Amino acid sequence: MIFIIVPTIAFISFLLGKYIFNRWFNHLSLFTFIWTGMILFYELRLLPYKEIVPATWIFIISTFLSLILGTLTYLSIRKLFSHQESKTEINKLSFNNLFADDAKVVKYSLFIFSFISIAGAIQHWMVLIDMFGSIPKVFLNALTIYRLNTEAGGIKGQVPFVSNFGYVAVFWGAVYTAYKGKFTFLSILPFIGIIIKETSTIGRAGILLGLFEFIFVFLLFRHCLTINDENKFRFSKPNATISITFLLALLIFAASVVKISRVSFEQYQGASKTLRELEGNLILSPSVYLYLSAHLGVLNEFVNRQDERNVFAQNTLLPLYNFLDRLDVVERPNQYQKGYFIPMWVNTGTFIRELFADFNVFGLLLFPYLLGLLMTYLWFRLVKEGSLYILVILSYLYIIIGFSFLVMITRTSYWIISLTLNILSIFIISQIVKRKQNKKAAILLGTSRS
Repeated sequence: MIFIIVPTIAFISFLLGKYIFNRWFNHLSLFTFIWTGMILFYELRLLPYKEIVPATWIFIISTFLSLILGTLTYLSIRKLFSHQESKTEINKLSFNNLFADDAKVVKYSLFIFSFISIAGAIQHWMVLIDMFGSIPKVFLNALTIYRLNTEAGGIKGQVPFVSNFGYVAVFWGAVYTAYKGKFTFLSILPFIGIIIKETSTIGRAGILLGLFEFIFVFLLFRHCLTINDENKFRFSKPNATISITFLLALLIFAASVVKISRVSFEQYQGASKTLRELEGNLILSPSVYLYLSAHLGVLNEFVNRQDERNVFAQNTLLPLYNFLDRLDVVERPNQYQKGYFIPMWVNTGTFIRELFADFNVFGLLLFPYLLGLLMTYLWFRLVKEGSLYILVILSYLYIIIGFSFLVMITRTSYWIISLTLNILSIFIISQIVKRKQNKKAAILLGTSRS
């Protein structure tokens, strides 16, 4: 029955999103796609998962309906206060100024941010090599490194935050790619620093964040560029296919290296015959299935027990707690959530778990409602104004939706730090372009007078 009801609701949701935003890509369709996929994967029961209890279904449905209600609320307000709407035309002034020199400033900035990120990632590796003696020994001690990063708060000697410039490079790489209408080496360059950094921390979430950021910025910015002229920014299909395949292969390879470093052999008790046949597969393995489905099992166990005691907003605002802890204002809460055996040990249980743990039932109703309201508002503002500031904020809200199957991504430092760095980079690059244009105008004015 689940395999009929869930796809039916998903289909209706996709149509609703298309009707509201006139695009198949929107936050409603994204949330629907992610959660439909996770639910169906879970219900395949390739591992001996428990049946989802009614309370868990209520949590999921309440969150989804709140997101829709927030979206519809803004549409109602917009319709109420716009008695006579003219044809929507994007204000491309800021975009045109930014690309007046054929995006040379953006291009050089992209190089700079990428190489800062790569330099920071290499510095992390140099510290690890100094600790363990060689690159192979670093991978042999992957679990030790992972524990140091997760439990001890990091490794001494590694320069913090520098590698976050990789996400700034990803933002400008997506903008540059959408503007040029084709994928180039500059589309891939920003990911090099992120991959090097994540392999040094034995982590994968940062790679996923970079991928989500690129996709969302690219699709939103390209939507702005094509709103009035569908042909001007049309992509070459062969170029797009080859480039996307190469990028995904690179990211999957990096994630697989991390996976192999953590666990050399996969064997899950109670796995179905189909899943056991995938043991040892580099890409399609039991851990991939676990990664795409297990978080719903943790949510289900969390809802069924409800025995956790959390500090107010400790997941949603964890970076703030970490900052206040350094100032000795408050004690930092536990960095990582409680794990459950479902039947493997997993501690991430979707953003629904963390919203309920932080704010009780109000978290499930109010946060998705405000998220849907704000994202819908920013969507129409972006189309109308063409502001890069709105673009980056909206993209990072999309990242919250993208990570909703896993965690509340705002709990990570690199989400808030990279968002802040992106906003600062927009201001700096805009000022550089402005001064360059003023200088050029002054030269032209002096030439005309002479």
